[in-house]
Parts: sequence; C-alpha cells; structure tokens
Amino acid sequence: MRAVVFDMVDPEFPASLSELPEPELPGPSWARIAVTAGGICGSDLHLFAHNTGPSPTLASIGTFPFVLGHETAGRVVEAGPGCSIGAGTRVVVDPCIPCLPRGIDPPCANCARGWTSSCLNLDSRVLTSGRSLGYTQGLGGGWADSVLAHESMLHPLPDAIGDRGASLYEPVSIACHALMRAMPEDGDPVLVVGAGIIGLAALAALRGLFPHCPVTVLARHPHQAEAAVACGADHVVLGDPDNGHWEELASLTGTRVVGRKRHQMLMGGFPYVVEAVGSPQSVTEALRAVAHRGTVLLLGAAGISEVDLTPIWYKEAALVGSIDHTVDASSSPGLAGGPGRHSVDRALDVLAAGLLPESVVVTHEFGLEEYRDAIGTAIDRNRSHAIKVVFRP
Repeated sequence: MRAVVFDMVDPEFPASLSELPEPELPGPSWARIAVTAGGICGSDLHLFAHNTGPSPTLASIGTFPFVLGHETAGRVVEAGPGCSIGAGTRVVVDPCIPCLPRGIDPPCANCARGWTSSCLNLDSRVLTSGRSLGYTQGLGGGWADSVLAHESMLHPLPDAIGDRGASLYEPVSIACHALMRAMPEDGDPVLVVGAGIIGLAALAALRGLFPHCPVTVLARHPHQAEAAVACGADHVVLGDPDNGHWEELASLTGTRVVGRKRHQMLMGGFPYVVEAVGSPQSVTEALRAVAHRGTVLLLGAAGISEVDLTPIWYKEAALVGSIDHTVDASSSPGLAGGPGRHSVDRALDVLAAGLLPESVVVTHEFGLEEYRDAIGTAIDRNRSHAIKVVFRP
C-alpha cells in the first residue's frame, strides 16, 4: 500500500510517499479500512512548519519513522471474526491506541477510569511503537491507502455525512472532549482565538453542545473570518497587526483595554476562551482576553515557547489542557448531550446537524501522490486560502 511516511530522507522535505507491505490484522477484533478521506491537521503541520515550539517531553513516546494521518474516514474492507463492525460499513477512526486495543489487561489506572485519552501505556510499545495512528508504524494511517483499527476505535458514519467532509469528525471531537472537560456556563460569552480548522471546529462544537453561548471568533486572515461567519459565529473580529482588535473585543464585552502597543489586555473580558492555534502570540492573546476567574482552554498543541503568563495570576484565571478523544461523563445542554457519550459520536452529531459545512471548510483535496503540494497548500494559508486540506486516496 502507499503511505506518506515522516522519515526525513530528503533534507529539504521530511516526508516521503512510500510503498509499504499491507499489514496483517493484529487480532480477531480488528478491521482493515480503505481510506476515503484523510485530513491534514494543524498538529501535522507543526512537523513541517515548526511554528509552535518543540515538545521534547513527548519525544520518548513516539517512534521514527512513522506513517502520517490521524484524521481518518473510510470503509471497512476486512473484519476479523471478533469485530462487531462488518465489511462495507462506513466508519471514522478514533486514532488513540489505549490499553484495550493493545490487549493490555488489567488496564492502566486511567483507562480503568474511562480516561482513554490519558492512557498511561501510550508509550508501552505493546502492539505498536507509537502512541496513536498517525504517529506509529505497522498499522497504516490516514495518509495511506488503508489503515488497521480495533473495533473499539471504530465509529459508524451517519449517512448524512458525505465522504468529502467525513474526516472533519476528528477536530470536532477534539473540541467536544475539551469542552466537556471544562464546560462553559451555558449562556456565557465565549471567545475562540483562531479561525483555522480547530477554531472553526470549536465554534461548531459550541453551537451544538452549548447553543446559548454567544461565540466571538478572532481570525487572523480574511478568508478565515468569512468562514467563521458562514459557520455561524455571533461576532467575528479580524486581528490587527497594530492591535486595534483589542478595542473591538473590549466593546463586545463591555470592558476596557489596558497596556500599551503590543502589550495590551482586557480589564475584564470573556468568561471562557478557546485557544485554537498553539503559537506564542495566540496563547498570549487568549490569556490576555480572558475575564477574571475565567477559563482558557488550550487546544492549539503549544510546545516550548515564550508567552505572557501574567493574566493567569493577575486575573486568577484557569488554564486547562485537553488532548484526543474519549467518553465524557458530563452532560451538555444541546445535541442530545447526555453523559457517557464518546466525543467522536458527539462530533458526528455536530457534523450531521450541518454545523461545520464541508462546503465551507474543506477547501482543497489531493491524491496521495500530491502530498508535497497538499502540505504546502495547508501551510501557506494566506496565499492558498486553505482551511481544511484533505487527502482522498
């Protein structure tokens, strides 16, 4: 099978399109999925653009080289005798590989609690050497012709969601789990910093799960601002290099701006802020925009970087991290958001409701052989006006 592998063979471009042997199913509860859509995630682009600062603390739980692509939708073409999801079923894949798919029994303390996104055995190298699909070997990936997944990782795809936009479930699930982990008060104003795919996914998840929260989106590029409007943001503010956007944010919250030049902050602000980029600038802006005793939700996969932490102690704000996908015990006000639902299933509800229209956000599609053009298009968003770039193997 063909697969895009992060291998650093070419010193000018760290990935290659390789021909790999088709792996065998690891066990009776596994399935082989022919990939119909594999999304390019912002965290993938960090590997190529180096725009958020490194995360060396995670180096020991990875592998090298690895098959890329963790936003994966497709059709089951082979199912083991113990797999409850049969051949022909359209599915999306939770890329996490916690204790159950690895066959680790008894499970770790976090998996036993249901916190599979926080599995303590992601670095165990049992079954496969990487922590998840998209960062491992021997199982394929979303940037490949096929991928293997345990039945616990598979979620049937509703007919209301077409193949072109199916890989959008993954960023929306990231947002759903994060929002359920530290929920906004329904009705509180929310600011989303960033209008790339994670920011727009957070907007869609907020509209679905917390429909009474007015959402303001702070966008960097005009085409992203237009997409945020099309996806139903209550207010969209375009970032100003000269920091004029702070006055606009202050007017929306009935607060005022303090500080000078590039060191401005809202005195007051938004009770809940979603940071959806991961760059030092966006993390700093999220912290400076939060209200006193408010919450900043960190979704942008930031690494080592220099940010202004002053608002955390000055405003007594909470900074909350989140990763991946899991079953969340809490309930949300909207979209049948009862307890005990998996974040991927919540995300599929959001997509089926049309809250993140693929006609707006899936801006570019490429074949695997066009992988260099696809990654370049996704990185150079200002020129290409890309929002979500998708491989269609």
